[in-house]
Amino acid sequence: MIAKGRVVELKEHLKEHRNRLGLSQEDVAERIFVSRQTISNWETDRTYPDVQSLLLLSEIFGTSIDELVKGDVATMEKAIENDWKTMSRLTVAAWALVGVGLVCVTVGFAVPTAPSSLMPKCTESEVLGIVLFLALWVLGCILLGMVESMKKKYDLVTYRDIVAYSRGEEPVRDNEAFGRKHPVASAGLKMGVSAVSGFVVAYVVLKLILG
Repeated sequence: MIAKGRVVELKEHLKEHRNRLGLSQEDVAERIFVSRQTISNWETDRTYPDVQSLLLLSEIFGTSIDELVKGDVATMEKAIENDWKTMSRLTVAAWALVGVGLVCVTVGFAVPTAPSSLMPKCTESEVLGIVLFLALWVLGCILLGMVESMKKKYDLVTYRDIVAYSRGEEPVRDNEAFGRKHPVASAGLKMGVSAVSGFVVAYVVLKLILG
């Protein structure tokens, strides 16, 4: 992860160049068409500027992007590698949990058992399948939420673009990723799992409400 304070070079350079030119955060913000809060976030290591903003900053300060991000690129490369691996694993685990939950509820409704004392209109296996599905579905949603949170917090797309730019390369586009190689299949898989999950959740809720 990119913990607060680890990537420190840019924020120091921004402050140094801004103070050297006698510019306030508002002055810099106006020149690169962002808010003062955005500049503050960059200088306090809360967020990181994209390539376009770095280009504008380098023009204002009379320096190069390489000089501004000197010391940050190596950290970004490591962060990208570690965080993308983590997010990939979390995503796979989340969908696996939902899949296992669907199997549990399917088996629960397929295997005949005695009526449940908790839900008279359901059998014991149905209740067990429902409970397992809901538990695994909630865990899967939590993991997917963590992935989205990581994307927003660490802005990995921005980091990857900057690293590519520093090498004189085109930004990485994840062309080998399943979603890019098979967009229709990927979209269909997501829609299918979401639809089935939604149906099962709706059915479970109705069962609980109606008894």
